[in-house]
Amino acid sequence: MSSEFHVESYISSKELNHQSVSLVIPRLTRDKIHNNIYYKVNLTLPSLHCDTFMGLLKVIIRDFGTLKGKSINQGHMLGGIMFKCILMKIVEMRPTIEQLINIIDSNRESNEFDDKYIVVLLLTYIRVQYYYLGEKNDLAKRFRSLFKKYLLDYRKMKSLGLYEDCTATSQNLNVSIIHMDEVLDQLMTKNDIWGIPLGRCVWCDVYDSTSDSDFDSESNSSTDDSEN
Repeated sequence: MSSEFHVESYISSKELNHQSVSLVIPRLTRDKIHNNIYYKVNLTLPSLHCDTFMGLLKVIIRDFGTLKGKSINQGHMLGGIMFKCILMKIVEMRPTIEQLINIIDSNRESNEFDDKYIVVLLLTYIRVQYYYLGEKNDLAKRFRSLFKKYLLDYRKMKSLGLYEDCTATSQNLNVSIIHMDEVLDQLMTKNDIWGIPLGRCVWCDVYDSTSDSDFDSESNSSTDDSEN
């Protein structure tokens, strides 16, 4: 099995992508997710028929790609327990960058399929997992372009309050309609979303015109060099 598909269902304190796993998904949250019935039934063998991201993608499409025109319950919403369970599984599987970007940019939509919940899920994963990348990193630049693109997306979705945690038992949860750009703003400018910590990130602030100017200058310089 390829290393890209290696799964750590119960991750120890070892490092993941050069960062402590506890900074990606806190241990208490991981334990609650692993003990949730949805995770056990849908995201563990043998129910997850093949232990790869493509196998997980079938579950993602089933539960978050076919909500168009349907009544959405508290499970099928941004920040809900199903959302968090799948996010946790993606963290454990560590899909390739090309897989992530190809799915986000696929723009597949039909009478029954709508990708907006899946886009938010994968962008949240990218923000949670790759916050440590430097601003000049080529991968960070690709992510930055994605975030800028979807900051201009105003599609509506059902969401838990951005500061609320569905695994917390001591609060009444508020559910509302939210726009894609509001979620992107939270991912780019805040320290947490739905009870999930967002590490300090230098590449995701697309409002920083200086960084954009630097990026454009580099791009123009590369173009000029190639023409000479």
